[in-house]
Amino acid sequence: MKKIITASVLFSATIFAACNNNTNSNNRRDPAASNTDTSKKMGTVRYTCTMHPEVISDTAGHCPKCGMELFAIKDSTMK
Repeated sequence: MKKIITASVLFSATIFAACNNNTNSNNRRDPAASNTDTSKKMGTVRYTCTMHPEVISDTAGHCPKCGMELFAIKDSTMK
């Protein structure tokens, strides 16, 4: 009797785990759809240094660390 109960508990746990893997079609996100919707995104121009990419500025100029001229990059994450 213990073998039957143990087997049924293991079987139920396996079925539950297989059904609860979050692959519902409503939970999936389509990466292509989010990349093509540009109606809400407005690209702004930012400037950075080739030697120091952590330096980002809103205006053109020179890098405060090395003095090199900053070059423009398009930052599409800004609104």
